[in-house]
Amino acid sequence: MRTLWYILPAVLLAGCATKQPVAIQPSPVPPVAAVVPTKAVETRYDVRGYREAANPSIRHEAHAVYRRTIIPANATEDMGTVPRTGYAPASHAPLSGDAELAAELATQKAITAELRAMQSSMAETERRMQAQYAQLVRQSTEAAKLREQLEAERGRLRSGVPPAAPEPVVANATAATEAKW
Repeated sequence: MRTLWYILPAVLLAGCATKQPVAIQPSPVPPVAAVVPTKAVETRYDVRGYREAANPSIRHEAHAVYRRTIIPANATEDMGTVPRTGYAPASHAPLSGDAELAAELATQKAITAELRAMQSSMAETERRMQAQYAQLVRQSTEAAKLREQLEAERGRLRSGVPPAAPEPVVANATAATEAKW
């Protein structure tokens, strides 16, 4: 083991000391192109406001970005540029006239069916609300009558007038609920 400690540093140092020759190839000289007079054209691109994906607390306002392009000086001023929305993307395959009309009719039928379902749902909700309102009006009327009776009874008790004879309670007896002795 001791000999290994002596041999290992010697081998490592000897291995690091040797160098292999490296072939270096000089970089090719770029060909010199004929010097053509050029001019710079700036194109403006409007960018909407957006939030950073990495940090949503950072918001960039809408601004313009300018791109500088070097073109030959003899190029015409009218480059014939068109907006990006002028052409449909390659992934868009337009439908034929009949298929497009059929798709539009199907969409309109689906929208109409949804509207009819919403209309019937709203009519049902309105009917339930009106029934609930009528019940609330009846309960309010009953509460007002009870409040008046309570105030009359309080006034009578405060004045010391003996109570009036209450009306006899008549039981609505039917043949099924009548007591048989």
